[in-house]
Amino acid sequence: MLPAAAQALPGPVADAVRAAAIAPSELGIAVVPLDGRAPLLAHNAAQAFNPASTMKLVTTYAALSLLGPGYRWTTALAMRGRLDGDTLHGDLVLRGGGDPKLVIEDMTELVGRLRATGLRELRGNLVIDDSLYEVGEASYEKFDGDPAQPYNVRPYAALMNFKATRVVVRPEGAAVTVTLDPPLAGVPLVNEIKLVRGACRFGAPGLAVRDAGPEDRPSIKVGGAYSAGCGEQSTMAAVLNHRQFIQGFFLGAWQASGGTWTGRATLERRTDPDLPVLAQWISPRTLADVVGDINKFSNNVMARQVMLQTSSELTTRQPATLERARSAVTGWLERRGLRSPELVIDNGSGLSRQERISPAAMAKLLADAARSDQAEVFRASLPVVGVDGTMKARMRGEPIEGRAWIKTGSLNDVRSIAGYVDAASGRRYAVVMLVNGPRAAGSAAAQDALLRWVHANG
Repeated sequence: MLPAAAQALPGPVADAVRAAAIAPSELGIAVVPLDGRAPLLAHNAAQAFNPASTMKLVTTYAALSLLGPGYRWTTALAMRGRLDGDTLHGDLVLRGGGDPKLVIEDMTELVGRLRATGLRELRGNLVIDDSLYEVGEASYEKFDGDPAQPYNVRPYAALMNFKATRVVVRPEGAAVTVTLDPPLAGVPLVNEIKLVRGACRFGAPGLAVRDAGPEDRPSIKVGGAYSAGCGEQSTMAAVLNHRQFIQGFFLGAWQASGGTWTGRATLERRTDPDLPVLAQWISPRTLADVVGDINKFSNNVMARQVMLQTSSELTTRQPATLERARSAVTGWLERRGLRSPELVIDNGSGLSRQERISPAAMAKLLADAARSDQAEVFRASLPVVGVDGTMKARMRGEPIEGRAWIKTGSLNDVRSIAGYVDAASGRRYAVVMLVNGPRAAGSAAAQDALLRWVHANG
């Protein structure tokens, strides 16, 4: 049990909190040894806080337990029509399986398998069957009003390349060239970039990437100032809606393989499950691999896809919805004895103003994970201090480097850390620090001070 009263903060932590002008009520801390001994530190441990991306720990631990670390996704291409030699007279049906990381290399190989059947010409539409999920029509989250930010992409059963492309900018003489990687065939790229002479002051991340054109003839505009001194740079941008993106994504891979296609991508909520399958893609990445990407690099849409997938597998006769996914996770938490009264799950990624958890509840979940069959896979998914992920550049060269596995989180007015620290004593601790307040952005030094203190004194 964690102490009910707030404990005094250790000197180095208290100093860093004061230096950042963070009020004691704006942070919560729980430090719990995994060997069952008394908690090392508790401060506002039972108070509800917005956890930002540390909420991904709840989602990923639940998914590993419910689906298993070896779970894989399947994407199928079926036909609705007749084959005549190398030509399909009818529709090609793309049945989305919820794969959170089907990237251009995967699509290239899937198209290669389709071409290996002898098929060359498609005389019909690419029908997108996204019926595995039922999450609404919007392609992006209106979290901060910027649809070009990849973190705002909404989940989709037939998600392709995170609905994002790399915008590559290169000064050439008096002009600037811009290309997309991967390219989106049939989608014009409108270059409105203005070259600025001199040192690198305006780089690729500051460019505005916006959709343009009507639904059936979309284009992408890239504008803003770009400094010649920056040389070649790139930035990731979410573009188009899911249907438009998949059409350009598939068409590019199909044409590159030597195929021809005269149709367009269309949406259909549910297609005949008994249609003949021409080719399918089983993800080379397991759930364990995907959880590593989610936690080390804090990918929001992947986390949301994974939470929905738990629902789709547990309620196989119904499409996955956000409400069913929440129920799947909260039901699992109750069975594990981890449900807490202050817990609020919204979309499972932490990109939310509604999600809440207490430091004590998060520490209890971390301790439970450390005792579970998923312990090693789960811990390995976390960023390692001074080594990789979102903790790669922090506390490098210090004694704690490589001795702590910490998930980070950040939103406006929110900063958080949660994970494990191996103390110099040999004991391992679950460590949680959640900060909510107008000066939360300045709390990194206090977070680092806490991790150092646990390593040295635990």
